[in-house]
Amino acid sequence: LDGVNSSSNNSCGGSTYNLEEKARLLTNLSGAAHYFDITKLEADIKRQLVTMMADHPSLACAVLDEASKILSGEELSLLALERIRARPKAALLPWSNFNSGGSGASISALSPRNSLTSGRGGIVSLNASLLEQVVFDEKSTASEMTKFLCLQKWVEGSKQEVVLEELPRKQTDPDECEKVQSPPSSPNKVSCNDETPSMDSISQDSHHQKKVNVAKALAQKLDLSLISASDLSTTITDSQLLSTHDLYQAYRLQALNAERTKSKVFVEGAGLSEVNGTYIQGGVHEGTPMYNKEGVWRDREEVFRIFLCTYSNGNKSWCISIVPKGKQPGKTTDLDFYECPVSYGKVLTGHASMTGGMENGLGVVPSRGWKLVNYGQPPVPKCSLIAGCLEDA
Repeated sequence: LDGVNSSSNNSCGGSTYNLEEKARLLTNLSGAAHYFDITKLEADIKRQLVTMMADHPSLACAVLDEASKILSGEELSLLALERIRARPKAALLPWSNFNSGGSGASISALSPRNSLTSGRGGIVSLNASLLEQVVFDEKSTASEMTKFLCLQKWVEGSKQEVVLEELPRKQTDPDECEKVQSPPSSPNKVSCNDETPSMDSISQDSHHQKKVNVAKALAQKLDLSLISASDLSTTITDSQLLSTHDLYQAYRLQALNAERTKSKVFVEGAGLSEVNGTYIQGGVHEGTPMYNKEGVWRDREEVFRIFLCTYSNGNKSWCISIVPKGKQPGKTTDLDFYECPVSYGKVLTGHASMTGGMENGLGVVPSRGWKLVNYGQPPVPKCSLIAGCLEDA
């Protein structure tokens, strides 16, 4: 174990690339320690891998990939998967810059493709057999756009060999496969520029097409209605991972909602800094709009929500909370930070058609009157409603 640490510290300034190699080596060493029943060594390696994944979440993909290949790798696989679930963006797309937003936060362009070769782990470290399990994990908090970017970046950057069993059942015509995998053997089978392709280029093209086939099959699981129109028209369309029909249906849904606008709530001044930021309208609870913001809480990627809640005594309050995935707001499972009685909100006449909930006098998110609850920290926040903002503004 000391030898592994020493070799890592002496190579290339301790870059993340070397950390990925170290993570893979330690994972295999753990398997050997288990096989030879060296309990202490196995425990030491597990602790070191947990620390590495905490410091560099993207290494969890490399650990999961390597652990899936060894008989005793189940425990390490679960640890790695838990880390990916907690920090999906940081673990799967370490090259990305994300802009916090609502429930469907917009995601900025990724860094240049050559960064994929920097060995920082992430989605490109996974073999094809793990792709669906990780990207479409029901316990993950990843958005639909994050899932798509994972597929796209895996195609662009993965060096993993795709074996026949990992390919989707619906494949290209066998004759076409033969043309791709075999060099031309007669004058009638030539490339467009009348040059015979090399074996290396044929092998490379075949490998890329296999990855594309896997990504296209998995892309059918995406809910395109949860991806913004701007991302559909640029990143999604340019990728060519989705058919024209799928894109048409997605655009059709976007067109039906084109006249709808979304409001934003700007939260500032909260003693708990994770709460501050811009919340975008998304979803309805108790006939009143909810507002959402992606963020990190206790080293987990979560969605912070502002929503109206009715308590068991009949009183109504606005809450700033984290609602666990798959749960309804206003339950005891919520992580509550601040609340404000509904009486502090202002009623905006004629605004009901835009934000909902106005006709019954519930008003809008209050600017003042907030108080601490449970996990909140002083001082309390101030909120500003920006009504009628376009979705992608």
